[in-house]
Amino acid sequence: MLFSSIPFLAFFLPVVLLTYYMLPGRNYRNWVLLLSSLLFYSWGEPTFLFLMLASIIFNYNMGLRLGDDCVQKRKTLLAFAVAANLACLFVFKYLGFSVRIIDSFLNALHCKPLEALNTVLPLGISFYTFQEISYLVDVYKNPEQSQKSLRDLGLYISFFPQLIAGPIVRYHDIKGQIECRNESISQFASGLERFIMGLSKKVLIANVMANVCDSIYGDSFFSYGTYVAWIAALAYALQIYYDFSGYSDMAIGLARLFGFELKENFNYPYAASSITDFWKRWHISLTGFFRDYVYIPLGGNRRSKARTAMNRLAVFFLTGLWHGAAFNFIFWGLAHCFAMTLERKIGGKSSEKTRNPFVSFIHRVMTLLAVLLLWVLFRNTTKESIKILLKMFGMNYTILKHGGVIPFEQGSLFLLQMDARFYTMMAAGVLFSFPWWRKVPLLHTKGETFATVLAALKYLTLGVLLVLCYASLADGSYNPFIYFRF
Repeated sequence: MLFSSIPFLAFFLPVVLLTYYMLPGRNYRNWVLLLSSLLFYSWGEPTFLFLMLASIIFNYNMGLRLGDDCVQKRKTLLAFAVAANLACLFVFKYLGFSVRIIDSFLNALHCKPLEALNTVLPLGISFYTFQEISYLVDVYKNPEQSQKSLRDLGLYISFFPQLIAGPIVRYHDIKGQIECRNESISQFASGLERFIMGLSKKVLIANVMANVCDSIYGDSFFSYGTYVAWIAALAYALQIYYDFSGYSDMAIGLARLFGFELKENFNYPYAASSITDFWKRWHISLTGFFRDYVYIPLGGNRRSKARTAMNRLAVFFLTGLWHGAAFNFIFWGLAHCFAMTLERKIGGKSSEKTRNPFVSFIHRVMTLLAVLLLWVLFRNTTKESIKILLKMFGMNYTILKHGGVIPFEQGSLFLLQMDARFYTMMAAGVLFSFPWWRKVPLLHTKGETFATVLAALKYLTLGVLLVLCYASLADGSYNPFIYFRF
């Protein structure tokens, strides 16, 4: 079930909210959230509900044992529990990929290949597996954090606002909220505003970009020229940002409706001044997870330069692999690592504050260009990405390979893909990718009258956006979600 779907907006969410606020006491309300989260998950993956329940029970028992100071060899127990969670993730997400790699070697050696494996990826497994690891590590470090209530641990793992696509929530950040939180009208209103903004990002911008991007990258792509290749790359960059950040906004907003506060997951990543800065702004919860649970335990930057480089390489390899079991994701992660290393060698230790405005602008443009080009690798297979990147710079892969001349057939076919709505949404997407309003003096003017007018305009805008979203969804418009497959 998508947040940006009529069944969720018109039926599931209103019923859950009504039931939640009709019942008194934290115990009853936590039961409502747990059962509704399991129902939400089973709506899309009824078969894998049993996998999630088994995972909750397993981690609950491991947490109890890790929370017992009398248990011997706690580190061994932690390693076993973490390995079991990762093994489950490996079987469903990476086993088929691993078999294909082994088969390629066997074919080269003229040996009989292994049996092909077609496993179905359970929804959200990449996210809730990391949350389970977070819980186990937190309990290992502080045994008092061990959760004695199976219901509350189940709620932490399966909480539906962030179950499918994050943000990845650390156990120590939300434990207190599960056990004791105070819902308020102001928090509810803030959550509703945030949800509408996220829904608008997803439905009004990301979906429009996705429709055109998928059309351009279809079978007829190589009849297009350089201009269309750049349009497709920009469309995908906007699609993935507004799709994923919109979903994170909806998750944060939904959590507030029930009294929870989740941490931010995006901070205008396309305004980054470097690749390092980009990863401080993009998918913040994933970056923080790998920093705290992989990079720092490996030694971080406290060892030699060579060791630091290897630690960084390991993090970006895992970052790429986390996004999908395919070589293009791995190469995408490693390319970011290479770009980060290169910019550190070239840029030295100069910070954003010490650069003059022109140099700072050049750094931002180069960072944005690198991110844009690497999204092509993220979106397409490795071989197709090479062809697309060549086309973006005026070269044709087939011409280079065969020495022939293949004319580009732009025109009527290209015009069918584009319309005023697409260009309007693209312009809006580019505009709101940067926090320019923070420097608009008028928006920070003090005064009760001005604040009232500004608030009225805000709520009017939110109302219009919500109506447009409903109209678009009711019309059956294209409504994919990128991170469902991760």
